[in-house]
Amino acid sequence: MSYQLYSHTLPSATPGTHRIIKAHHFGEAGAHPKIYFQAGLHADEWPGFLVLNTLIKKLIEADEKGLIKGEIIIVPVANPIGLGQNFHGYIPGRFAFSDGGGNFNRNWPQLGSKVENQIQGNISGDVEENIAIVRQAIKKELAQLPELTELQGLRKTLLALSMDADEVIDLHCSGEACMHAYVAQEFEEHFTPLLDLLEAEVALSELETGAHSFDETNVSVWRHLKTHYAHMMPWGCRSLTLELRGENDISHELAEKDASALMKYLILRDVVAGEKPKLKKQKVTFYPLDAMDLVKAPVAGIACFHKSLGEPVEAGEVIGEVIDLMADDVTQSAHPLIARANGVFFARFQRRLVVCGESIAKIAGREHLAFREIGHLFED
Repeated sequence: MSYQLYSHTLPSATPGTHRIIKAHHFGEAGAHPKIYFQAGLHADEWPGFLVLNTLIKKLIEADEKGLIKGEIIIVPVANPIGLGQNFHGYIPGRFAFSDGGGNFNRNWPQLGSKVENQIQGNISGDVEENIAIVRQAIKKELAQLPELTELQGLRKTLLALSMDADEVIDLHCSGEACMHAYVAQEFEEHFTPLLDLLEAEVALSELETGAHSFDETNVSVWRHLKTHYAHMMPWGCRSLTLELRGENDISHELAEKDASALMKYLILRDVVAGEKPKLKKQKVTFYPLDAMDLVKAPVAGIACFHKSLGEPVEAGEVIGEVIDLMADDVTQSAHPLIARANGVFFARFQRRLVVCGESIAKIAGREHLAFREIGHLFED
């Protein structure tokens, strides 16, 4: 049996306290293919917790039968710092309260240039050898990252567990949403089978968002090096952010369905032995991220949506309204929410009391939107 559970203690933020990250390891360390999963980097997004808990149980059974062929690492609770933000039962969990604050899934360390400096003169026509050289250089650079604070320790720990993986799958969710994913354009074909198994119909595709998110950071070194070494530098890692529907879409039934799909994907990628799953093929549609309309609240008030998630919409169509509770004339208090893209209404705020200017709904469109700026495609 190869299953191992490791605990990683983060630097203590205050006297008498400490937080830990637990990582579940399957297969021989250093074996490939290696796939890394994590959930809850945004600590207010919880469906992935139960999905990975269910997947771990399935992998323990597979391990007992000797079916693990590659390496799998699962971090089911990736952000104990954010989970500690408990205010009278409410856990915001998306933004750090220390270390300068900021979104937990933004501005991760970028190692591309440093790795490039290390490997100069060592790259050859042997692509497998090149991958090994780069992974060793990444390991050295990761060791140099600071870990004086909790947040630094968290980032260093998660990157050390994931950056030598062939695939990184980061589980998130939206307020209310259909199953969807954020995928780099280069990986659309590669991850189509995964999205097929998960029955996702929407995926947002981009070259680079500018957010330096966790999943982008895991491939950023390879993207950087490919601009210099082209075909001699293959993708040593592919990644995506998987959005498991909405915050309250949590049940044993959904977790079993999603974990079973992930298990089939591990079999498909020869990380676990078993009969290859049959794919439905091409159910998912990829929409450019710069064509995604972020519908904003025109006033503060109560949001009411007329369209259901998953429905098609057209530019100019009213998908809902916000009621201005402070309007002098209540008969004129409804302000329409107007789509600016032709596509699919796939996500919206769970909270119905909204602030003026907030992005409260998302529409996956097909044509570039002039107000969407490449390199700045996430607002938070």
